[in-house]
Amino acid sequence: MKLTRKYKILIITGLSGAGRSTALKIFEDMGYEAIDNLPTALISNILDTNINKKIAVGIDIRSRGFNAKKLSNLISNKKKKIDISVIFFDCDNVNLINRFKENRRTHPLKLDLPIEDMIDRERTWLEPLKKINDVYVDTSGFTVNILRKQLEGIFNIDFRNKIHVRIMSFGYKYGLPREADLVFDMR
Repeated sequence: MKLTRKYKILIITGLSGAGRSTALKIFEDMGYEAIDNLPTALISNILDTNINKKIAVGIDIRSRGFNAKKLSNLISNKKKKIDISVIFFDCDNVNLINRFKENRRTHPLKLDLPIEDMIDRERTWLEPLKKINDVYVDTSGFTVNILRKQLEGIFNIDFRNKIHVRIMSFGYKYGLPREADLVFDMR
């Protein structure tokens, strides 16, 4: 699925551990202003303001005052007036549990339940936002590079890191420069 129009405001949401924060960093590299964990009371301020920049706003259950039903109603109403898109990140339970183990982080809900029950509860709470999404990304088995390529493909952006070359002269007497990746001896 390729999106041809350029979105001014992206609402990035989804399950904890599914890649939402990583996607925000990728969008920031693509030229978007990224805002993470914005309190939901401030969302309407951003949506009502006349913004001439591309903005990516990350919202999930950690956001203060999070209510998926109210948020989905607000976004649905605003979609009629402004250029806004919702990207929903999902992942299967096995990969989510492994990601929490690898990062040694606790689930943001911090309930006294097994982690699989917390993930299922979060999935239920996020259902209203999942229903109004414009882009659904299942990150099960994705690496950061695969996610970047997936987002570039969806948003039709050809993003390549620029190569920076810096040539410097030095003397072996003082040692190799620390920031050097390649050293050529030209004697």
